[in-house]
Amino acid sequence: MKMDGLQRVLDLLNFLREKDIEYSIDQEAPDSLTVKFSLIGVRVEADFDVDMMHFSVFKGSEAVETDEKVLHDLVKEQSSK
Repeated sequence: MKMDGLQRVLDLLNFLREKDIEYSIDQEAPDSLTVKFSLIGVRVEADFDVDMMHFSVFKGSEAVETDEKVLHDLVKEQSSK
């Protein structure tokens, strides 16, 4: 049985709420919603459209940086301008 797209989003949001995990919802494409949340050392983006759900997991360091040059270099490296 095919699950309704909205129901899949609501199920995930309810699950995150039960686990006391904060999330945000964005509309990055005209035909889908993205649920973003973070766990220790992991950031997750789950995209939902009418037919399917897929997600990306971004793992990285939790280290705290104090050198502003590192921040500026990171932004420069990742930006198109």
